[in-house]
Amino acid sequence: MYGGIDLGGTKIEACLHDGGFNALERRRIPTPSGYGALIDALGDQVEWLRNAAGDSGLRIGVGIPGLVDHTSGLAYTANLAAMNRPLAQDLFRRVGTLLPVENDCKCFALSEANGGAGEGAATVFGLIIGTGVGGGICVDGRLSRGWTGLPGEVGHIGIPAWLLDDLKLEQLACGCGRKGCYETYLSGPGIARISAAFNAAPATGETVAAGLAAGDAGAERTIAAWSRLAGELIHTLQLTLDPERVVLGGGVTLIPGIADRILQAFASAKLAPTRTPSIALARFGDSSGVRGAAMLARPDHQPSRASS
Repeated sequence: MYGGIDLGGTKIEACLHDGGFNALERRRIPTPSGYGALIDALGDQVEWLRNAAGDSGLRIGVGIPGLVDHTSGLAYTANLAAMNRPLAQDLFRRVGTLLPVENDCKCFALSEANGGAGEGAATVFGLIIGTGVGGGICVDGRLSRGWTGLPGEVGHIGIPAWLLDDLKLEQLACGCGRKGCYETYLSGPGIARISAAFNAAPATGETVAAGLAAGDAGAERTIAAWSRLAGELIHTLQLTLDPERVVLGGGVTLIPGIADRILQAFASAKLAPTRTPSIALARFGDSSGVRGAAMLARPDHQPSRASS
């Protein structure tokens, strides 16, 4: 058996899996605000998993919403109390075992590349589009960590200026401190920003999706622009990582027909002679992150790393 822990902004989910990574039991607790309380809460989830499995040596992996520098050991989590803290080492002191800790989008990619919607593809990019935009790349089922842990942080690639100009959208400041990142328009809040720019009326990603289902012209225009941005991002992924399959996750990707819209937009953006990667919706949905976290604990799923 294996245990996975998915640390989120509001909840910490622990899930016990069998040897085939099928979920057996789950437990969710609120995410506390202080760092010490956060480590204790993670430790409580580790203990629950060990007790549920009846195994004090249970292999457990942890996914977090931020970057992990595996050289310094520091976590960079803008929305949690663990910013610039050695989370893995402090958790080790709490539970007595050094657990693998990785970005949650990368855990999603690992899960979907192994038994998920990316099964059978040599190179899989897992792309989560929700409150933010991020992902991870797997080659032959193994997560690629790169040198600094950055592969997959595509939400912070800059949108081409010509495309923003063509869509008549402003270059916006991103939470990362840069301007013009894909996350500013591709995320759920970003859809609302596109709608406001086009329709001069307040909106949310949910209301735009509802308008699209009802045949609203403003919602259609918004999603058409969003799709062009998404198609251009997939083009950038092809130029740099060249995935055979892109697996979509996150709330925005639940909009009916969104994968087909992205493919249509990509067809106009891609280099003419190149093949088109397949695009699929995540098989394990919201559970994919904690499943991938559990996979981190398997020795044969340890990420590959570029030499320093």
